Amino acid sequence: MANDNSHPFNSDVIADTTLVQIQKQLSFEQQQRNIQRHHRPRDFVNLLFLNNRNSNFSSSTDSSLSITSHSVTDDDFNRLKYFLRSIVWPIDHHIRRQLWINILTLNRISSSNQNYHAGCTSQTALTITSMIIDNNLNSLSSKHNQWPNFVDTTNLCFYYLTEATGQSLLHRILLTFASHHPDVTYCPTLEPFSALLLHYHNEYEVFYLLNRLLIKNWLCGETHLQWEAYTNVFRKLLKHYYKSSADIIDLRYKSAKVFYQEWLWWIFRYLPFSYLVKIMDCFLLEGPKVLFRISLTLVYLFTKEIKHEFDGNIQNIADFCRLIPISIDRLLHIAFHIRNLKRRTIEQLIKHEEKTLCDTRHQSPSDNINQNNNSGIIPDRQPSLATPHHLTQKPQKSMLDHQQAFHD
Repeated sequence: MANDNSHPFNSDVIADTTLVQIQKQLSFEQQQRNIQRHHRPRDFVNLLFLNNRNSNFSSSTDSSLSITSHSVTDDDFNRLKYFLRSIVWPIDHHIRRQLWINILTLNRISSSNQNYHAGCTSQTALTITSMIIDNNLNSLSSKHNQWPNFVDTTNLCFYYLTEATGQSLLHRILLTFASHHPDVTYCPTLEPFSALLLHYHNEYEVFYLLNRLLIKNWLCGETHLQWEAYTNVFRKLLKHYYKSSADIIDLRYKSAKVFYQEWLWWIFRYLPFSYLVKIMDCFLLEGPKVLFRISLTLVYLFTKEIKHEFDGNIQNIADFCRLIPISIDRLLHIAFHIRNLKRRTIEQLIKHEEKTLCDTRHQSPSDNINQNNNSGIIPDRQPSLATPHHLTQKPQKSMLDHQQAFHD
């Protein structure tokens, strides 16, 4: 990782000419507007800077490798959530050197939990992470030229990663992940997640963050059945919140099922990179509900555009996303104003959909073959990186200064 203070990108995997190009994606006016907004509650910015990324993963042979994971109360979490939603940092802002890793290592502790301790604890699992990825990356030979089975090879997303270094390293990271998590049999989001993380983090950090997402169950499914459940839930949510949009899709497309199967790719494959980076800011704090909100909004906006057309093509929404006519601020504003779309509701719908799909498959004798791989029911995981004990801790006092005025 280059220590160039002029930008936050992992210059080992992005070409210098590309760095110049992507740093121009946000207009000067938008950057100035965001700089003005950065001066709001300083405590939030301090919280996102708690880990000095230059000290993390600097060398896999360093036995003292660690990162600090901080616990926050419900109140602090909600205030931070609205803060992150409202701020659009440029993709080259210096905060991005450590923003994502600090967001994903925050632990939300319910106010009802009375067992609380200090708000920060050393995360010693990082040493294990470094050992794992070093051993695997060095042992992988050139014969491993195929992607892991959990990757959707029809929707590979590399963004600005160089082919020789960036894409090759991404491939090896995913092979390493596959070797340590054989129960993950189909998880298309792992590839774009990894590619995005690699733009700002080195391979050790990426591997660690992928395991954090796995522990949180934020990968949007780990089997074909779970992926199908997520898709079905998205379709039901669209019919509930934007029924007229769902009706238009059903009328315009002969295979609406195929249309809905693309719901995550509208975000990760087609939206501009600067939009995607901001969406990841929110996703890494709030989880998959952010992706549901964004894709619901994209369909709603798309159907407004095609109301008066007579032909429908699956690529139309892809083109709409590529040339999206509204700003990322406006997209987020609409998405986060969908009323009563809560994380718990989504989780319950997904669980119910998984059970329904599993019961349906069990009705057919032919589906009983190889149930362990295809049922989609994953036993309680003993992760390669043990869940830190401080995930259940609560800070003795707020980490943020409640005297700061900030309105949700």
